[in-house]
Amino acid sequence: MGKTVKIWYLYHSGFAVELNGKLLVFDYYLNQAANNEPVLYNGKFSPEGFENKDVYFFASHRHFDHFNPIILRWAEQYPNIRLILSSDIKGYSPNRNIYMSEPEKKYAIDDLYIETYTSTDEGVAFLVKTDGVCLFHAGDLHWWHWEGEPDSFNKEMEQRFKEQIEKLASHKIDIAFIVVDPRQENYSTLGLDWFVKKVECSHIFPMHFSDDLSIMDSIRKFKESGCLKPEIHIINKRGQLFDIHIK
Repeated sequence: MGKTVKIWYLYHSGFAVELNGKLLVFDYYLNQAANNEPVLYNGKFSPEGFENKDVYFFASHRHFDHFNPIILRWAEQYPNIRLILSSDIKGYSPNRNIYMSEPEKKYAIDDLYIETYTSTDEGVAFLVKTDGVCLFHAGDLHWWHWEGEPDSFNKEMEQRFKEQIEKLASHKIDIAFIVVDPRQENYSTLGLDWFVKKVECSHIFPMHFSDDLSIMDSIRKFKESGCLKPEIHIINKRGQLFDIHIK
């Protein structure tokens, strides 16, 4: 039979995932619609449109391009909204709908099973299992190789990234959101390439490119470079909807 999962690309590293009557939103950042109507199809979440669903926001770390404090207000105003925040995010009042997550931990929240991984930048990456579907959102966990940085820095990034992917490889992942940063130029798909080689995954969505959709040219070339098992999805615009069938 299988399941159909709806995925909206919101912006940068932000995605909304709808399955079995619940909505999971990862690294929500830009709270401004691409066009006039404030809906997911324009990259914007509006809480009043989801009062009949359980909504879970995941924020991988405190950087402005991964966390918008407006979700704290929504968690206070709407009892169906829960937040799972990295422990480096500070400055909010205790709320029974806000959960703090630390690296290398396991959590059970309602019917969500969550594992966290240590980022190679700040905060965490999230593995989430619910309703028979396994999701992975990398946050800023990535092989951050930069031209001009000392070899020692780039080697450290490589080692730390590979250590985390090694831990992740014990899971069969249905849908993964993976960093491909165009600022890295020729090194932008290093992390994606290693992830594909080491982790069993069915669907991959590239992220962390803001408005620079030219990175999709690199993704296309990467897809053409070998016989890849995962389906790597090409993103063309904010609010783009994907219907993903999970066997």
